[in-house]
Amino acid sequence: MAKKQTDYAIHIDRPYGILIAGHYNESAEYAVHRPSGSRDWLLMYTVSGEGHVQKNSQNAVNCQPGDVTILMPGVPHHYGTKGTAWEFIWVHFVPDPEWSTWLRLPGSEERFFYRHIGVDEQRNSILEALLRMVRHESPAGSSELHRRLAEIALEEALIYIQQTCMKESSVSMDPRIAQILHELQLFPAQKICVPELARKSCLSTSRLSHLFKEQVGDTILNILSKIRLEKAAQLLTGTNRQINEIASDVGFDCTIYFTRKFKESFGETPSVYRKREQAAIARVLAGESI
Repeated sequence: MAKKQTDYAIHIDRPYGILIAGHYNESAEYAVHRPSGSRDWLLMYTVSGEGHVQKNSQNAVNCQPGDVTILMPGVPHHYGTKGTAWEFIWVHFVPDPEWSTWLRLPGSEERFFYRHIGVDEQRNSILEALLRMVRHESPAGSSELHRRLAEIALEEALIYIQQTCMKESSVSMDPRIAQILHELQLFPAQKICVPELARKSCLSTSRLSHLFKEQVGDTILNILSKIRLEKAAQLLTGTNRQINEIASDVGFDCTIYFTRKFKESFGETPSVYRKREQAAIARVLAGESI
């Protein structure tokens, strides 16, 4: 699972998705520099070798086998191989609001978490969950079923990591932001007004916008668009509703605009996506392995 080595790597991003992951085995030349940080959460788990992660201008943290680091959105950071080789699993993600409990990690107030997992059983559980996450997220497993399995595996890994913290307390996602995310997921078709959301949250519009992007990694409107498209993908896969009906169901007034945004996000039109996904499900039901 090696990646072409590079001295510098551009910001990892894609137009849609709450999860993108990889399993890299890098040589001494590998380094990533993000002076503006990432737009989402970044988790890295060292499998073998040694790497280093530097947050802001602080001293670097050395990452050895069993070490977990989590960087929250907007934190300037640099990381790379320390020594001759570094094998690690990484994942960029926007956390589900229901994951708030698993993200109560020491260091959250500084937007950086680091921990060495010294117990073999805990280390193996985290590694197995992350390997499953990568396997399901990989291009060969790009169906809706695989994406959901990848998210479940990531949540499992976060639960295991949280358990290693025992009774250490810290700050989790702001409950006002978690509530807004929850409502966006429950009612994706609703018309939202950011000033009204701010008023209900007892925040100014600018403070809400800043806090939301800081903790979630993107703006409220962009996250709502992602949630709508995700819901549309689920409806395309699991129902036979007309595409114009699905567009309306998830909050798009114009089917043409919905089709364009869907293709930008998934790389194919809603009709092509539905045909491919339903064929994949049919193979699963027929007993073929996913």
